[in-house]
Amino acid sequence: MYDHTRQRIIKAGFNPEIVETIGNSLASAKNIQEAEEIFVSFELEAEKLPWPQDHDFGALVLQSESNNATIPDIKRFLLTKAISRAQWCATCSTSGGEGLARSQHVNELKAQLLKCN
Repeated sequence: MYDHTRQRIIKAGFNPEIVETIGNSLASAKNIQEAEEIFVSFELEAEKLPWPQDHDFGALVLQSESNNATIPDIKRFLLTKAISRAQWCATCSTSGGEGLARSQHVNELKAQLLKCN
């Protein structure tokens, strides 16, 4: 889903690289305070991107980067923020089917977070 969503964003005329770069910095954060500071920039940039394929690309980046985080608290931070972004995406749906499709990502993220605890 990540690559497909990324390609759709590019096709729509947006550049996802900034969000990816900041996401990588988040995964490399040394502590939660540093992650929270970096996350402000991440949110600003991720909000500029559309939601193709019923997925928030910011949530997908955070999910992907959580796999690269070596500090467990940072991994949980990334997944928690991804859940928040995916939930927001789901609540903005305009139909029941769209809401269900978007909620699947929320459920996937929650299951991944449970495995971290």
